[in-house]
Amino acid sequence: MNTLSFDSKRCERIRQQLDSYLSNELLVETASEVVRHLETCDACSRDLESRMRIREALQRAVANRSVPDSVRARVVRTLRDSQPRSFFRASAARWALGLAGIALILLSLFAAQWLSLRRGEQLVASILRLGVSDHVICAIKDHNYPEVANPPDQIRQKLGAQHAALLQVVQDRLPGFEVLEGHICTIPGSNRRYVHFITRGQGTILSVILTERNGVNLPKGKLLTSTDSTGIGLYQGHLSGTEIAGFESTQYFVFVVSDLSQNQVLQLAKGLAPALDDTLRTAAPSKPSSSLPGALFQINQEMGIYEGRSSFAPVGLNS
Repeated sequence: MNTLSFDSKRCERIRQQLDSYLSNELLVETASEVVRHLETCDACSRDLESRMRIREALQRAVANRSVPDSVRARVVRTLRDSQPRSFFRASAARWALGLAGIALILLSLFAAQWLSLRRGEQLVASILRLGVSDHVICAIKDHNYPEVANPPDQIRQKLGAQHAALLQVVQDRLPGFEVLEGHICTIPGSNRRYVHFITRGQGTILSVILTERNGVNLPKGKLLTSTDSTGIGLYQGHLSGTEIAGFESTQYFVFVVSDLSQNQVLQLAKGLAPALDDTLRTAAPSKPSSSLPGALFQINQEMGIYEGRSSFAPVGLNS
């Protein structure tokens, strides 16, 4: 797990001034100090670039969004009701001030929506990366499966009583695929456990992977790829040269990972999700959920990711 730390107290003080620096709100002497520090500190320079990108993205988001008529009418009505009638005969300067206030309110509204959507996108990508990492390391890199499928009883024994019933679901709901192996595995450097089914079909290897949610939820709304007939929300991504589709059950995230096409992986996940969800719901009740920022930080810590830079470098697998 990575821990964020600044190089020095000076770096911390400079970073606290970066937003004011971008807004030209610093005194000349203070701005010069910031510039001198940025010339010699790569970490603070990257922080400044990140803040500049966020500002530019917010500006583009607001520029491309029209103000709903209902919001415009509500703001104008609020201003009218809070002022005496003589206000509407005031100077153009006072009108400009009022309109500037409206613009600031709308900017804050759209900025909050954009940041929430962005955090949601980051959380979905980080959660999907859990499944991709286990597939790539365990099934592809370390080839932890036999050429001839292990007997079902042997696989159930590896899975243990808690997960043994899942084998039949995977066998029945993935037509054209043979379950070669099933086990519990971990990635070095992380205490996260994965229930991993490795299957073969359509000329490739496909993994079905489960891992506990630990109170983290996938965000809903626009970030869903699709919803199946039972109402289970499906999410999809393309990471490390593979396609992945995932959904959440009461206690688990479930992933289907392969190098098949995006549509093929999604259709397989749709066929698997209802039966697997029903089986998993016989387990204990789910744990309390985390907030979106807290969930994102929790998942990113497990994966060794901070501000989009990955230091995740597993060296093997423990079965």
